[in-house]
Amino acid sequence: MRNTIATLEKRLYLFESGPSGNGPAGATFANATGCSSVYASTFPVNPYKDPWVNSLFQDTPAVAKGIFEGLCATAVDDFTAMRTARLDLEDQYDPAHHDPLFRCFNWHHFSAEERALLPAVISMGGDGAVYDIGFGALSRLLVSETPVKVVVLNTGAYSNTGGQTSTASYTAQDSDLTRFGVAHSGKHEDRKELGLIAAFHPNVLVIQTNAAMQSHFMKNAIDFLTYNESPAIFDTYTTCQPEHGIADDAGARHAVLAVESRMSPVFVHDPRRGDTLAERFSLEGNPEIGKDWITTTLEYIDDYGNAQLLEIPFTVADFALLEGRFKKHFRPLDGDGDPVPIHEYIDLDKDKRYGKAPFVWSTDADGRLVRLTMTKAIVELTEERRRNWRMLEYLGGLHIERMEADHVDQLEEYKQRYLQSNAAREQSIDSIARGMAELASASAAPVTAMEKTIPVSVVSAVQTAMQSPATAQTESRSGDLVLITEKDLPRCTNCKTCYQDVPELFEKTKIVVEGSTREVSRVIPGVFDRIEITPELVQRASRVADDCDAEIIQFHPPA
Repeated sequence: MRNTIATLEKRLYLFESGPSGNGPAGATFANATGCSSVYASTFPVNPYKDPWVNSLFQDTPAVAKGIFEGLCATAVDDFTAMRTARLDLEDQYDPAHHDPLFRCFNWHHFSAEERALLPAVISMGGDGAVYDIGFGALSRLLVSETPVKVVVLNTGAYSNTGGQTSTASYTAQDSDLTRFGVAHSGKHEDRKELGLIAAFHPNVLVIQTNAAMQSHFMKNAIDFLTYNESPAIFDTYTTCQPEHGIADDAGARHAVLAVESRMSPVFVHDPRRGDTLAERFSLEGNPEIGKDWITTTLEYIDDYGNAQLLEIPFTVADFALLEGRFKKHFRPLDGDGDPVPIHEYIDLDKDKRYGKAPFVWSTDADGRLVRLTMTKAIVELTEERRRNWRMLEYLGGLHIERMEADHVDQLEEYKQRYLQSNAAREQSIDSIARGMAELASASAAPVTAMEKTIPVSVVSAVQTAMQSPATAQTESRSGDLVLITEKDLPRCTNCKTCYQDVPELFEKTKIVVEGSTREVSRVIPGVFDRIEITPELVQRASRVADDCDAEIIQFHPPA
């Protein structure tokens, strides 16, 4: 008992203030030497208040696991004392029963509450350290139950040493130290999908996110930091302006475009959500799920000098056109055969592509519309990223939703056929009855009992079921959950809240206001004709309506 009291008093002292007067740290970091150590300097002159150690490039997951084991070794004494004291106070301590447990007590025996008292142990590194050189150490960590949290600052290159390609780099990507003239096609392998590989390890929480998608990033960062059942990975798209070939102030804008183009989709694999992949995977945060490409608006100047807008699919090729790492793969389309937009070109069979030139729309220095064709490498990149997006949709259960929707449509079709058949049958009976009545009237014959029993009416329920599509659409419009009127669109401040938090209902678009273009949000046209209004969706729609900066979202809760 004396040892228990001494241990508890020491723990109380450490947690109240400790030698520094600040109490214990909430996290401790094992960082792979690289950009994440260079931009913040190294111990003891870095800006971090939590313990931070830089390890060798390849062994950060192993160092983090060692730190966790060391913290738990100290915590064993603390938690043993806490449990012993609690049992003693409740007069339930039985040495014969409890002492064997405490002799072998280790972190595997910690309760959820006890694990929550431990500081988060974070392994941090770039994609070169995690995807490549440290991948073996990472995989070993993931198959263990050790609740270490792995942060990946994913630039898609070895940014700290000049920008060589890593396995996180994209097909066709150019890199500083691997170029070999203009004929070089860039990286020729497909990108490794670390998030998917990690998701198929036992009970690993995987979050692939993007700091520019603030809502998705912050919400999942909290889940990441509080997940203590097993390892967790937080793979975040990280722009590196010099290596990506973009302006210094364009990082956040291009990070959003990476999600919108399907270049780097966001997703979450949470093993706590269920046993099936469809339950575990969530694509929430991506725009226009269910479509290969979102629709964006290209601003250009027409022949009369007026600003105009052109709606186009925003493909991976359109994203690649905006970044210097893919710049050499594009050139003006000039007599290169039959031009076909890239999203249509990749749908063609290989033999049908002969003589056709894939292109994307862009603007020249004067803002005029131009068409740019691309190399085979960009075509392959676009195809590969679309395959990846479709695979994520499949893992997220979209095929099940589509099958269920098709089933509902088939049932509705069968119902309509039945109603039409029933209506036709009753109309035939009515016609026969009228004919018999007219015949009886003409011959002055008495009305038979059978004639009295035959109805001569039109079935009103069938008329309702057979109403015109236009009428049905008008009625459905009155049931819209949210609305932004055309006159309110210019008031939108583009705070991003609505289409980032509820992408099922809202989308980003551009409008022309007094000769200038403006980026705004709108309700997706026709969205309420094809989605189910769930209580969870109603709740989120209500929240974004309250948070709307311009207060232009009209929320109509269902009855």
